Amino acid sequence: MAFDVIDQYSSFVENNFIKSNKEQIRVLKNMSLVWQNYKKAGIFSNSNKKEGIYIFGKVGTGKTFLSNLFYQNSKVGKKIHFNNLMIQIHDVIKSSSNKETAIENYIKDIGNKFKILFIDEMHIFNIVDALIIKKIFFFFKKYKIFLLITSNFQPDDLYKNGLQRNDFLPFIDLIKNNYSIIDIHISTDYRRQTLNQSKTYFTPINKETSEEFYKLFNRFVDETHLTSIIVKSKSREILFDKCSANILLTEFNKICDNYLSHEDYINIANKFKLIFLKNVPELNDQNKDSCRRFISLIDMLYENNCSIVILASKPISTLSTVKSLNAEFKRTASRLYEMTIVKPD
Repeated sequence: MAFDVIDQYSSFVENNFIKSNKEQIRVLKNMSLVWQNYKKAGIFSNSNKKEGIYIFGKVGTGKTFLSNLFYQNSKVGKKIHFNNLMIQIHDVIKSSSNKETAIENYIKDIGNKFKILFIDEMHIFNIVDALIIKKIFFFFKKYKIFLLITSNFQPDDLYKNGLQRNDFLPFIDLIKNNYSIIDIHISTDYRRQTLNQSKTYFTPINKETSEEFYKLFNRFVDETHLTSIIVKSKSREILFDKCSANILLTEFNKICDNYLSHEDYINIANKFKLIFLKNVPELNDQNKDSCRRFISLIDMLYENNCSIVILASKPISTLSTVKSLNAEFKRTASRLYEMTIVKPD
């Protein structure tokens, strides 16, 4: 008997990589059934066949992990982050005088190479994507590309309160009528659980701690499928280039040396629920403004129940020597101890 995706899941359990979860197994079996029925329908006509799977659930419930397992087991698929998919489609549109032909040729090329496309972390936040998404999915159907989609949003909540949303509603109907909708009924946030079991404040900055920092990062994301995300704040746009939908890897100098405001940090906290912040230097009178921004950043992450993993030059207790910010940093240090789950130095 062939080694299937359930066997692969079981091997992760047996090797203590994950704990077995009945709901995740249910979802995997459901995914397998829909995919097998789709393949059979290619041989025997079946009017009830589904054209894809749409998996949604809370952050940290294992959607991407299950999708990755299925992707590795399928052998006939391509995986892409939703942001990267839309970036590539907009690029081909810009380079062509005929928008519809450009989109069709792009998707036709995917169909010539792959039978199934895995789209991770689908979300619709801007009107441009909202207005062309139905056309994109029409071509997926035309070229017989089965889709497996993960999202934090149930279909009815996609592009909620967006501009011209009535024009987007037919796409929601398309998903609900033609895809198998699977809700992962898990309340546990496995990301938070993993953080609770891990060291999340690394110091000093050296080869060993850097390797530990990145090893933890790679437990949460697939580095080959990172994307770029723009955080908008009034007229400002902040580009981050190592992201998933709600995980960010960034440098201290990117987020604290630049002239970001309190509002910027609020928007960052609203966008990302887990931030990996590397290369935090000793904070002294020479970089006092950066220290002040760091304090603001930690305040906003803390108040928005975000998690943070830090690679820093000094332990928390000696990270700042800015006397004029001593009172403020005591609060920051206290919050860092709580957020990074380490004991005071």
